Amino acid sequence: MIKQLNIWSFIFSTIWVLLFFIVSSTGPIEYTILGTQPYVLLLYVTLLTFVTGLLGMAGMRNWKGMARSFSTITLTLGLSVFLTIIIFFGHLLS
Repeated sequence: MIKQLNIWSFIFSTIWVLLFFIVSSTGPIEYTILGTQPYVLLLYVTLLTFVTGLLGMAGMRNWKGMARSFSTITLTLGLSVFLTIIIFFGHLLS
């Protein structure tokens, strides 16, 4: 179970990074459908993936699992810090 958590958190961390590039390259999005900004939603799911990546570290059996765990944590932590900065300065400028 923990090994699968490690694998899925890695898959979702790469999906969130790709989704960030898609959202940042598109134009303005109609917020009435989502109810909130896409960057805020992306920050929430990135933090959730970060927590599951930390829980998935218990499933490290070999060097592949360790590489997946550390890359998951690095990707999600970097993306969440970057999104926090974008949201913070976006609120300051608006």
